[in-house]
Amino acid sequence: DIIENLPAAIYTLLSCWTRFYQIGKNNHVVWDEAHFGKFGSYYLRREFYFDVHPPLGKMIVGLVGLLSGYNGHFEFKSGDQYTDEVPYVAMRVMLATFGVLMVPLAWYTSRELGFSRRASHLTTIMVLCDVAWLCISRFILLDSMLLFFTVLTVFCLTKFHSERHDPFSPDWWIWLTFTGGSIGCVASVKWVGLFVTALVGLYTIEDLWEKFGDLRMRKRDYVNHWIARIAMLMVLPLCIYMMSFKLHFLILNHSGPGDAQMSSLFQANLEGNDFSKNPLEIAFGSKITLKNMGFGGGLLHSHTQTYPVGSQQQQVTCYHYKDDNNHWRVEKPWSQPKVNDEGEIEYLKDGDIIRLLHTSTNKNLHSHTVSAPLTKLNNEVSGYGNETAGDQGDHWLVEVVDDMVLGKKQHVSRVRSLTTKLRFRHVQLGCYLVAPNSILPPWGFKQIEVSCDKENNPGDPHSHWNVESHWNGR
Repeated sequence: DIIENLPAAIYTLLSCWTRFYQIGKNNHVVWDEAHFGKFGSYYLRREFYFDVHPPLGKMIVGLVGLLSGYNGHFEFKSGDQYTDEVPYVAMRVMLATFGVLMVPLAWYTSRELGFSRRASHLTTIMVLCDVAWLCISRFILLDSMLLFFTVLTVFCLTKFHSERHDPFSPDWWIWLTFTGGSIGCVASVKWVGLFVTALVGLYTIEDLWEKFGDLRMRKRDYVNHWIARIAMLMVLPLCIYMMSFKLHFLILNHSGPGDAQMSSLFQANLEGNDFSKNPLEIAFGSKITLKNMGFGGGLLHSHTQTYPVGSQQQQVTCYHYKDDNNHWRVEKPWSQPKVNDEGEIEYLKDGDIIRLLHTSTNKNLHSHTVSAPLTKLNNEVSGYGNETAGDQGDHWLVEVVDDMVLGKKQHVSRVRSLTTKLRFRHVQLGCYLVAPNSILPPWGFKQIEVSCDKENNPGDPHSHWNVESHWNGR
């Protein structure tokens, strides 16, 4: 045992030297530290954010910051010098430990696979001296965790494979469980970890196929093999993956920069947002923001830039961040008197015809028979006219779909913020306001195209909207 473990111990010490040596010499924010250091800060401040990767790795970054004494208030701008309040060396060392542990795992995996000592030495030295793995382990990144859990999964799988002749023994169960746990961890750091899941899956299929052909195996034992693998290699990883999100949402319970990526009702449950100040029922003259309810839907938005194609009128888009260009005022149609802020309050209801006036640019939400820039079968939606000038192309009919609290549209007498699901039908053209996740080119700042769909698809969530923020001084 000493002879077997001595090389692993030596390689571990060498790994510590290569990963830790002068790890703090560069005292600036390097590469993707700008992202993952910032995400760790959000956990320490408990502010909600949105990112494409699963949360486990970023929660570990936050935990490392907590253990290092970091307070979470550094901005992590790329190239900035770390201040004294950021224990970046301690954070890098803790995360580099994942890279250190890959080296002894490489040795033990090689030996478990039956490699000769020379081949095991070669494999371990390759992992030890791989410059890409070495460098990527020395910074505040997710990659060291991703690679560690990947190597750990392979190691656990080889240990499980070694127990194949003693099925359902304690060691067999332990290594099967560890394999499933490693799969859950690697998939919870980055989805690219699913590649090692595929490796385990292919091994499992081949293993079960061989057992299927073993005429000496009882049917009950074969069924138990299936049950064990489903439980440990599918259910357990899925539970770990979901648990990482459960912790993610429990920790990030304050309003933060990722709010607008989520549904309005989700945001309403975050501490620190202003939705509780919203007047409940929408009225003519109210200032509102409109949230598209489709997958990945943003806020109805406009800005001074115009379309370079089509009508060349002011662009209307969906935007995933909150700013003043998301604000619209509910106005009456041109044929009716302007809203009297001193008169009786007129609440918005199903079947009302409205204009939506963009408060920052005084343009009306408008559509016409010009084709949309990307979705050519739909009509373009633009900003047109001003507070006193426009045409019939500015009129939209409010159609209530339902309400998450009141239920079916028959029970919804007035449009409510957050809970009432709406559609907007263009009065003149009969098309519906939609935002189907088509990304505009750079001239549209890669925001989401908003168009007017000629087809009436009541079940299309991209044609559904709800009032998110609502202001009315009355």
